[in-house]
Amino acid sequence: MASPADPETDGAVAAPPKKEESLPPIPMKRLVPRGRASRFFLAMTPLLLPTAWVFFGEVARRGRHIAGLSFYYQKAFWGGIIQSFVFWGVLVYAASRRDSFLSSVCAGLFFMLFVVIMGTEGAFFAMWNTYLGVHGQIHSKNFVQSIVGTLPLERGLVMFHFAAAFAAASIILVTARRVVEPGKWKHRIGVLLVPGVIYGSLQIPTSYQGVQASPPDALYIHGLRALADELRDITNESPDLRVQRRKPEPVPDLEAHPSRQRNVLLIVQESQRGDVVCVEPDRRCDRATPWTNAVVPNRLPLMQLRSNASTTAISISNIWSGVPPIESRELLHSVPLLWDYAHAAGWDNAYWTSQNLMFGNARQYIQDLPISHGCIATHLDMMADLDFGAHDELVTERVKEEWSEMKEPFFAVVHYSNVHYPYVYDEELAPFRPSEMDKSADKNTDFFNYYKNVVHRSDLNVAEMIRAIRETDAGKRTVIVYTSDHGESFREHWQMGHTSALFDEEVLVQGWIDAPPGTLSPEEEESIRNAKQELVWHLDLAPTLLDLMGLWDEPKMAPFKARMIGHPITRPERTVQPVPMTNCTWVWECSFRNWGLMQGSRKVEAREWDGTYHCFDVVADPEERVDLGERTCAPLPDLAREMFPAMPNVTPPGRAPVDWGK
Repeated sequence: MASPADPETDGAVAAPPKKEESLPPIPMKRLVPRGRASRFFLAMTPLLLPTAWVFFGEVARRGRHIAGLSFYYQKAFWGGIIQSFVFWGVLVYAASRRDSFLSSVCAGLFFMLFVVIMGTEGAFFAMWNTYLGVHGQIHSKNFVQSIVGTLPLERGLVMFHFAAAFAAASIILVTARRVVEPGKWKHRIGVLLVPGVIYGSLQIPTSYQGVQASPPDALYIHGLRALADELRDITNESPDLRVQRRKPEPVPDLEAHPSRQRNVLLIVQESQRGDVVCVEPDRRCDRATPWTNAVVPNRLPLMQLRSNASTTAISISNIWSGVPPIESRELLHSVPLLWDYAHAAGWDNAYWTSQNLMFGNARQYIQDLPISHGCIATHLDMMADLDFGAHDELVTERVKEEWSEMKEPFFAVVHYSNVHYPYVYDEELAPFRPSEMDKSADKNTDFFNYYKNVVHRSDLNVAEMIRAIRETDAGKRTVIVYTSDHGESFREHWQMGHTSALFDEEVLVQGWIDAPPGTLSPEEEESIRNAKQELVWHLDLAPTLLDLMGLWDEPKMAPFKARMIGHPITRPERTVQPVPMTNCTWVWECSFRNWGLMQGSRKVEAREWDGTYHCFDVVADPEERVDLGERTCAPLPDLAREMFPAMPNVTPPGRAPVDWGK
């Protein structure tokens, strides 16, 4: 049938419309085939996850600290992050094949390293607010314990961090084996890179002192390597034994019966000589402690109080345990400390210090204390100096914040640190002139003034703490015992500083006891007053503090008291037998060896190069200028030789050897 006519075409039949022709596609060359980019980034994810764990952990723990680092330390940090990526990335890549024996070996290696390193560093930071590094490892003599930072694995906080690292390592490995998919030859190359990456990580230096600018995994690797080198005698950075972890023997439940209801506070200063302190109340007080002189006007002085060592670790061991420093390593690391006895009696406990206990593993000595409140320098300041610690005002503020949280009755210790060399000095708190930080012989007077100004500054913080706690209800029921761990020498004989001798400039610390009205019995107060000029020692302080807590007469204390040679200053009986004094013990071996013994006012002392003991009468000759000879002090020299035969003894080069065992 014909199509109808189209009027516009003059009756002709209309042609069907033509289809519009499409243009040919413009050829484009893809740089990456479709899907490969997403697969690449997906495969990179598990390689980046370990470093992401490190980085975001750093941001959470110390983000402000890292942001405030100088450009020099920023480079160290970011260099460490790159090192972390290479180290963990290669290990994960080598562990990512599912059908390879070598991959399984690398998976086990990654899993073990990640859980141990990141678990240890996370738990260590949670406990100490700093990471485990060279300083925390170098002094350890127990490699197995050092693998986990000598941490108390029984604590939930510690196990939480290991569990978190375990979970993260599992997720990383499972993800890697699903998405990385390396080819056989690429995988083999990755496996071959593993030993080189591990070796390189051990060689790349880290920033571990002071600011700790390197990430935690790098710090851990270098710390363990430093310990391994030390144990294999490749290095000799720590020839002497430092504090090991205490394993305190159990104390049975005790009943405290103090003569008066009271709390007990022990204040320990650092490196503070007795002759720069206003020990007796003094309106004038032209010495370095005017602040405490003003805030405790009724204190009871102890003018002849001596430390039994001029080394901090040994001194506090003497004070806190009451056990003589000549005991065995096993006993010194297992004997209970004052906090253990107080805890057994149901007392609350605290230990606040500005001391940096990362020094020489000292943290291990207080790690297991039964305390409800406390801090060390790194809790107060992440960048606390290794020697003088955090600034003393920080620990004063912490005590003021937490004091009201203590449950009465309580035992507490506040331990200051800024009088330790190289000292914390403030030009605006420096009344002693001329003052100069100069150890040269012709500047000795200026340097001694500098030291007194440092004492003056620290004393202000001690006084502020005492003032604040005396204003509280608990403070009105608190007896304070005050001393210093040891003194400081300024060429009175031949030495500078401390730990080098047992002359009185290093061990005569003096001290005082301050008790609000009604907190001492009349008999206790009379005994303390009578002790003003009597010879007493740090080994008397543990018995004194235990007596103040009402535990000295507790029958269950008998076996513990049997180890103590001191006597409570709160009672009339005094310590009259020979008292050991030494900087060489099995809790802290000495870098400079010296030994001594006192009975009454007679003191014998010897240094590692001496062939005989020197004898002094410290009352008749307070400057210890006249050596009376061994015969005058007999039998103390022979007793000393019997007492110290097992102590470490090294003769300096060029000196004739001395056999102290005879």
